Amino acid sequence: MSLLSDVTEVRVPRQVLTDGYESMRLAGKLGLEGMVLWAGQQEGTLFQVTQLIVPKQRGLRTADGLCAVVDGDELARLNVHLYRNSLDLVAQIHTHPGAAYHSETDDKFAIATTIGCFSIVVPSFAVRDFPLAECAVYRLDDAGAWNEVDESESPNRIVVV
Repeated sequence: MSLLSDVTEVRVPRQVLTDGYESMRLAGKLGLEGMVLWAGQQEGTLFQVTQLIVPKQRGLRTADGLCAVVDGDELARLNVHLYRNSLDLVAQIHTHPGAAYHSETDDKFAIATTIGCFSIVVPSFAVRDFPLAECAVYRLDDAGAWNEVDESESPNRIVVV
């Protein structure tokens, strides 16, 4: 069995990307961050995204900023769904109101926590379908740190199909 950290290419259907942006855009119209997840199966060094998951979430505005919160009951439901459908999470995608970067909150409260997972931050509340090159793309290393990557280069290729 391969580890998610062995993945060098993630293939995501264009419709999954587009539907995810639309979901996040709806939250952004309310002035809130939105989040979606990509799930699928790994085949050696290739990960094929087969499903967009939009978790039940609530947006928060605090003195420190904005965040999307997924409560424990929903996380449990997601884990059961993944297990029953033989799916793995490969990425979490969320919006920021302005620039795309991985905040301290993003680092500490990730949902996709398997080594090798991606965290993609979409700028400007996903007001349009941004190419991934305009998003901030991070990958979780074996020390538990999120490292910014160039998603167009192996071993971190994300290919829209």
